[in-house]
Amino acid sequence: MESIMVNDANEFNSEDGSTADEQEKLLSEVNDLLASVKVKEANGDRFPLELLPAIAKNPDNFRLLTRIPYTRFGIGTKSIKLHEPGGDEKSMVILDTETTGLDPHTSKIIELAMVKVKYSPALGLVTSIEAVYDELEDPYEPLAPEVVRITGITNDDVAGKKIDEGAVCALLADNPLIVAHNAAFDRNMFEKRFAHLSSLCSLPWGCTLSEIKWSTLDDRISSVKQEAIASATGYFYDAHRASTDCLALLWLLNNVQGALTALLNSVDSLTYTIRALGAPFECRTALKNNGYAWYDSSRNRNQSPWWVSCDKYWYKTVRSAEDYQREIEFLTELYHPMITPENQGVFSMASSAYTRYK
Repeated sequence: MESIMVNDANEFNSEDGSTADEQEKLLSEVNDLLASVKVKEANGDRFPLELLPAIAKNPDNFRLLTRIPYTRFGIGTKSIKLHEPGGDEKSMVILDTETTGLDPHTSKIIELAMVKVKYSPALGLVTSIEAVYDELEDPYEPLAPEVVRITGITNDDVAGKKIDEGAVCALLADNPLIVAHNAAFDRNMFEKRFAHLSSLCSLPWGCTLSEIKWSTLDDRISSVKQEAIASATGYFYDAHRASTDCLALLWLLNNVQGALTALLNSVDSLTYTIRALGAPFECRTALKNNGYAWYDSSRNRNQSPWWVSCDKYWYKTVRSAEDYQREIEFLTELYHPMITPENQGVFSMASSAYTRYK
């Protein structure tokens, strides 16, 4: 990347009325930044100490990201006090999986991590870490190159490895709330793996991806991706290893003000999934514009009994009884579905933390 040069500072003039000297100063600053980029590229992931003079000269041109402190905790970590207890502590497990693919019906878990914590609803904070568990598992099939690239987990790493089911059961013995950043994926992966252990498939789940409106808590946040939330708030971590992802999520719940409280409020509430059964084809644009998504059983084989007889339809999930009633009124006005007290359960279903994301 070459430096920017002009023969005459007057030729670099702009419409804002800045002087030649001001333009020369700006040009010098831009060239300093270009030089900094070269230094960063040469250093890779190592912090470029050579840039300290440039940072001191123009600190507004640089942004410091700090490694999330919790991610330095290792597997087997126990009883770390994060905050004075509130006296109303409950158990939570932050869970993440690394898998052989993105389809929960065909993919297998290759890494399971769980961070057991205590949290205070009154304080809206996690007050202690109780345990950090992370284990690899052999899927007995070659890992795709893309999986190896993203996770750093190799075929040799997982060869012969198996998740300790006893340890998993022990961590979940007190029926904690399980939290994941994309519970719709992780819950299905987890419950498929432990389908033979019914006690592990009836726990409450919360989702930090869909149940927290992050941008309303911090106006620096513009993406719901976990790495992006961390970066927007000034932090980074080595993503795509399960235990690190869990510890990073724990940090965000404790350090983005209101995040844990927002999650708990959502977890304690019912959600309502409305299905626009029998909607005419010409209604598709109105449905899509009103936030409905298309369900096709040939693409999503995760069927539950309440939709087994319905192969394709538009659906929408809302989080209050008032919103539910508005949607029923919207559908009634749109195409007059025949909704009666007898068949209302076919058109809609209420879900709690125990049944969501299945």
